[in-house]
Amino acid sequence: MSEVTVKLFASLAKVSRENIGGEIKTYPLDVGDTIPDVIKKANLSHKNLHLIILNGTYVDKDKRAQTVLCNGDVLACWPPVVGG
Repeated sequence: MSEVTVKLFASLAKVSRENIGGEIKTYPLDVGDTIPDVIKKANLSHKNLHLIILNGTYVDKDKRAQTVLCNGDVLACWPPVVGG
């Protein structure tokens, strides 16, 4: 079975001792799944996602729907961050 790992940071992650530094989950990956497909499986809202890193490389918002994921890929996701 193919899987993708999703790492959630900041307000996207549940706050608990085991999730300090981020929450990590795996989701089944179907052939042809793109980043938005996995975001939907993770029950996340696109408007809450600002920064997405795929295997250590930033993915522009306009390229996410065309980026097909592979078994073992790792997505790291952050919400918009404000403050100073």
